[in-house]
Amino acid sequence: MIAPANGNPHGSRKGLGRFVRWLWGACAILLLVLALALLNNNFSLRSPSRDAFNRQLDLELDNALNWITDNAYISERNPSIMYMIADMERMSHDPRLQGLLDHYRKQYLVHPVDVFDLIWFRLVVRNANVPTIYPPDSQGSFNELLWDAYAVAPDKIFLAPRDRASMFSPTKYSWGMRQHQILALIMYRDYNGGSPELDATLNYLAQKIARDARYDFRLNDSYIQRTAFVLGAGRPDLIRARWVDRILDHQNADGSWNSCWYGWCRGVFEFRIDNGGDGHATVQAAWALTMLKYRYPQWIDQHYR
Repeated sequence: MIAPANGNPHGSRKGLGRFVRWLWGACAILLLVLALALLNNNFSLRSPSRDAFNRQLDLELDNALNWITDNAYISERNPSIMYMIADMERMSHDPRLQGLLDHYRKQYLVHPVDVFDLIWFRLVVRNANVPTIYPPDSQGSFNELLWDAYAVAPDKIFLAPRDRASMFSPTKYSWGMRQHQILALIMYRDYNGGSPELDATLNYLAQKIARDARYDFRLNDSYIQRTAFVLGAGRPDLIRARWVDRILDHQNADGSWNSCWYGWCRGVFEFRIDNGGDGHATVQAAWALTMLKYRYPQWIDQHYR
């Protein structure tokens, strides 16, 4: 018997069918895993009582403040982080934070390494006399340091029109860049007051960041950052209890938080194992929890019974 010239067409079709079924099965499993991850990110099967939540909140805040003050040198290198610490001190009047701010003013700011370091005196003394600075035109590109400096001293920082337009644009940036932009605008409103245009931009950015938080279930410092910055923008109504519960449940024993909780970091394919607490993540988590405790206690009343 002579075999067909094209081999065994029936066997080829069976092999292709098995591959297609395997592919559909793999896709179904992937979709199920993603659906479960999204549900886990946004909803919880348990809800602690208000008393239990407040006890956990108070304990973790106390531990976090101890870690922050014991590792002050980490925070003092970053003016955005120092703004959060100064805001926490205004809300809580905690002497540990006041001591950290005093050290920052006396030991760090009196030895500036950059002209912008002189601007940061306003983080601890709001009416401090600071020098006038004419920064180079960034041609409208992302510049977080410049924006933060302008936010606390717009009377002393002469921002190019394109740079100011970028800073206040509601639509130019997305994802993580949008989060850093909203912090600069939060600082600006805090120091200079709001306006209908500024408030509208902050609300729009907060809504977009909260949307990102619903779908990005990776647990890293950006996860904490979204909750903190949306609260800083004055939109506690956008914060889900599940996000706060996950932050509370992932504090380290020493009072810190890691930047990558399960080794999955900011990049989609960025994986590494963190062996210690991260200053950025810890201060951002503490800022978020402090705002809930002192600025938005009604949010706690609404979500925990």
